[in-house]
Amino acid sequence: MPFPTSTALRLGAWAGGAVATASLLAGASLPLVAAPQTPPLQGTSWQLVGIQSMDDAQGLRRPADPSRYTLSLQADGRAVLQLDCNRAMGPWQVQPSAEPSNGGFRFGPLASTKALCPAPSLGELLARQLPYVRGYLLRDGRLNLSLLADGGILIWEPRADTGTTYSNRPDPALEAAILAASPDLRRTPGSTAGGVGRISYVHARTDLDGDGRQDVLVYLMGPYVCGTGGCTLQVFRQEARGYRLVTSFPTSRLPVIVPAAGRSRWRDLWRLQSGGGAPATWVRETFDGRGYRSKERIPAAGAAPAGTAVLSGDPSLADGAPLVPRP
Repeated sequence: MPFPTSTALRLGAWAGGAVATASLLAGASLPLVAAPQTPPLQGTSWQLVGIQSMDDAQGLRRPADPSRYTLSLQADGRAVLQLDCNRAMGPWQVQPSAEPSNGGFRFGPLASTKALCPAPSLGELLARQLPYVRGYLLRDGRLNLSLLADGGILIWEPRADTGTTYSNRPDPALEAAILAASPDLRRTPGSTAGGVGRISYVHARTDLDGDGRQDVLVYLMGPYVCGTGGCTLQVFRQEARGYRLVTSFPTSRLPVIVPAAGRSRWRDLWRLQSGGGAPATWVRETFDGRGYRSKERIPAAGAAPAGTAVLSGDPSLADGAPLVPRP
């Protein structure tokens, strides 16, 4: 059912400015479905400023590092959160009032990791309060999420540009190429052959061989395709009949940097590699006529190699498009 018409977003004063609180009738419920096509908050990303309690004894609690507490309201109706050392994901829904700057807001059930974060941490407190969010107010560039029954305010500010350059839009033709190149990934979780667990992917496109077609860099994530050194990076060439795997790197991290075009038709790649106790390094991959081969390593402690970060960011398994095995 929609938000009750008697519900109003009530404003209260607190140190530092006015923010919104929301009151919902006890027992009122909102069915959790995909967010509308153009909700006011769709596609926005935020980081936590503080948790404001209506109890003067508790006051405002601020995170030591706001970048450790982030909220991404994705267009597909999912909310992706970083809660210090944990991640959470679940549905979100907004019900704007006559003024798009405020209205009702609610999270659905949030699936979260359960790691114990080093103190001091607001992760557990924030996780406990998210299910009680009932309203939103956009004011002075900040997003104020108010809790049920004047329980408090979660205050967010726009997240700075993180340099993320990847797409999680599903591509059936690309998925077919991934599965054709890696038949083991067809084993579904729980199958008699021994499932590989959930796998998702993100991707980015650029013309690597100068033929005018957009080739694809794919980053696969999940227990079966990741290890201590990173996750699986694959390079696909786009051809007239679809995609063809060029090279697969079992353990890589992001970003992947593509330098300016050189003498060779195929452009080099710089990929980040770390794990297993070894210091992080940049690895230059050069095309040898059949695929990419490691040519050079430099320490990652200094400046990143020159070029364009074609595939970058810090995606989690929950951020990627699911790789669905097909018969």
